[in-house]
Amino acid sequence: MDIDAVRKNKKVIKIALWIKEYAHALRVVAGMFFVLALATGVVWMVGKDVEPIAYVFCLVSSLLFASPSIAEYVVPSRKPVRHMDYEEILEFIRTTNAETDWKWVKTNWAEEAFLKEDPRLRIRVRLDDQGIHVRKFKAPWANKYPDPTANSYWYDLSYDSALIERFILVSVDGARAELPLPDRSTLEVEPLIYKVAQIFDELNTLEEYMRSSGLSVKNS
Repeated sequence: MDIDAVRKNKKVIKIALWIKEYAHALRVVAGMFFVLALATGVVWMVGKDVEPIAYVFCLVSSLLFASPSIAEYVVPSRKPVRHMDYEEILEFIRTTNAETDWKWVKTNWAEEAFLKEDPRLRIRVRLDDQGIHVRKFKAPWANKYPDPTANSYWYDLSYDSALIERFILVSVDGARAELPLPDRSTLEVEPLIYKVAQIFDELNTLEEYMRSSGLSVKNS
């Protein structure tokens, strides 16, 4: 069995996280089935033909007892998003796949991406005046294109409508790319904001414009 393929399967991950969250309850149920297996085993010993029932009770008990360990093997040290703290959420976002883990939607006045696993985790940018960070953003790396006008926008990370963090992306070259705001002196980009830029890379131009602007991702 290819364990890496199993760990990437979204349904398997969802089931594994559910098992980890309710591990205590599953162990209680497993104990109940173990008691039933023991009782039917005693009945079988005194001459009643209940061997199949005892076997099923024993099998179910074993599976329930083993399920938390199996879930930990599939998603080691991984909590459901709703149980993560601030730092854990930010670190988790860095590990997600921008194409497969997020769903991107757009309206006339906003763009929003939500995590498929838990749609309450969202990143939104308003395209109207309320979303503007700096209008006519000025920086050599941002204004070097045929259309030199650049604008920076706030990208708000929230969970269940509660604001968690804000990021800044810069729209360059007539909105042909949304670039993460780099460090002024090194032009290096933090990996987390780079991930946000990947999530909103609608035109698939991020890498091209990162190179032409001289931006690089900071080593974590």
